[in-house]
Amino acid sequence: MQGQRFPVSLEIVELTPRGSGAVSVLRVRGPDAARWVRDLCGGVDIAADAPRCVRLRLGEEELDEALACVLPSGEFELHVHGSPTLVRRLVECGSAPDAARRSVEVEAAEKLAHAPCEAAARILLDQAEGALARELRALSGAASPEDDRRIDLLLARWTVARRALEPAEVVIAGEVNAGKSTLFNALLGEGRALVSAEPGTTRDRLRARAQLGAWPAWISDTAGEREPTSDVEREGRERARRARASADLVLWLEPGAREAPEPYERTVVVHTFADRQPIATRARGAISALRDPVGARAQIAERFRAALALPPDPWEPGTGVPVTSEQARAVAKLRGLAGSALRRAVEALLEGSEVARAQGEP
Repeated sequence: MQGQRFPVSLEIVELTPRGSGAVSVLRVRGPDAARWVRDLCGGVDIAADAPRCVRLRLGEEELDEALACVLPSGEFELHVHGSPTLVRRLVECGSAPDAARRSVEVEAAEKLAHAPCEAAARILLDQAEGALARELRALSGAASPEDDRRIDLLLARWTVARRALEPAEVVIAGEVNAGKSTLFNALLGEGRALVSAEPGTTRDRLRARAQLGAWPAWISDTAGEREPTSDVEREGRERARRARASADLVLWLEPGAREAPEPYERTVVVHTFADRQPIATRARGAISALRDPVGARAQIAERFRAALALPPDPWEPGTGVPVTSEQARAVAKLRGLAGSALRRAVEALLEGSEVARAQGEP
């Protein structure tokens, strides 16, 4: 087999993040899967009763020992040592010549190693194991409102899951000395930003990844609102304005208990310095990121979810979800199709060719 081109009807999906553990798990499927696995295992037939310890060979080259098993679905699993070089060689055996065509399972598996949070990893693993493919293939093919409802449900799940797969941009803003850098550090769980009572301490945008409950987000600390006293401060204020304009959510910090307008779209007003205010006059929901960083994180996580209309947990076990905007657009194109046209469109999407066209690929 060494030096030969492997059949494109073979697909190998990497189910574990490459290079992060001692063992890697590969799923092998397709019409040529049984023949390829048998050849890879030196002619040994893999039975359905129990995993077998085998020696892997590509042509005359002996690669490694592994455990091989066949699943009830007829697909195969290989449990190999987690060497990135070994795993890459095996995965490449199932690569089609047209790299733009990647099945939805393969694309999910490729994104798994870079999942920004635990929920995103669970969503991607479900799709790598065929959750989206099963739901799409279950469409009846008849001109049925039920099929369109199922498609709408998949798109609604993407709207939610997207925030786990593509972290939102959250910008902390407000006047000088409103507690922005203190809250930034509390959300990150570390002292990343310099905190000082001197106005204008933060002059540039600081950006880092944080976890708001089950949801990942990019958090930015920005320069405070005041008349700039130097060109450097003026530039920092301009960068802060640009960050707010493009943010998914702005946390506008207001010290004290006074009522504050919402100066930007997609804004949540957060009253700070709760520890400095008498209980009788304290603003409702005021936080103290310095004295109670855990409580502040919990409150911000709840306000984040409420502002973006998100559930407590992004992951619904075993449900199909598009994992890229290109896949979601391809799913949306299925609305109104029926019969053979719907079946062809579903198979094209699952094979990756419809997604490739959505990306402008031939």
